[in-house]
Formats: sequence, C-alpha cells, structure tokens
Amino acid sequence: MSTRDTMLGFAREAILYRAKGDGYQPEEYDPESDPEGYVTSLLTALRHWCETFKHDWNAELRRAQELFEEDLEEHRQGEAAALTE
Repeated sequence: MSTRDTMLGFAREAILYRAKGDGYQPEEYDPESDPEGYVTSLLTALRHWCETFKHDWNAELRRAQELFEEDLEEHRQGEAAALTE
C-alpha cells in the first residue's frame, strides 16, 4: 500500500467519523462526494487544534504541502512503473 493510499484511508475515516457526529451511519454517508462539507469542518477542527496547542498553522500547512507533493510523486512513479511492466 502506498503512502497516498494510506493517507486517503485516514481521510476517509476522519470524514466518516465527523459525519457520525451528525448522526450518520458509515453506510449512509458518501465521504468521496462529502455533501455536508466535512472536509472543511475537519480543516477547521485542525485550525482550532493548532491555535489551542500553539502549533504554527502556516508551517504545518507548508509541511503538509511538501509531504503531499512527495506522496504524489511516489504515486506517479508507481503508476509509470506499472505501465512498463
């Protein structure tokens, strides 16, 4: 399993957990389309977390972007390797 797949799994579970807070059962909510906007809600929660526990929000976002780009490159290389097999 790639890092990207792992991260997508974490995100899916977080969205479903947030939906559960509003009374949805896992099979009732589609995290891929996220009709209630829980991605935004989770980002807001993380912003509150950083503010409360003195994490540098902008530094966290910059580092997250760097890691995302690394993961995306790993994913692209894996796809390219699969095509040449």
